[in-house]
Amino acid sequence: MAALPVSTWSYRGEEGVRHLGPMAQDWYAALGLGADDRTIHPIDANGVSVVAVQALYRMVRGLQDEVSRLGKRLDDR
Repeated sequence: MAALPVSTWSYRGEEGVRHLGPMAQDWYAALGLGADDRTIHPIDANGVSVVAVQALYRMVRGLQDEVSRLGKRLDDR
């Protein structure tokens, strides 16, 4: 996910309205989700977001545990 390019764009006929996100072609190439490389289905975007948040949560918990262990080592000195 970190390597997935993110861009801003406007659809034709929506001048002044900006959108932010990956291009469908990049999304499909990186994840293989969806029916084709022309659209990103909201349920796929939601699912990927949930998985990413879960991974970040596990990473933060691991770092918190490590900080706690290191703090105890310092206290024992």
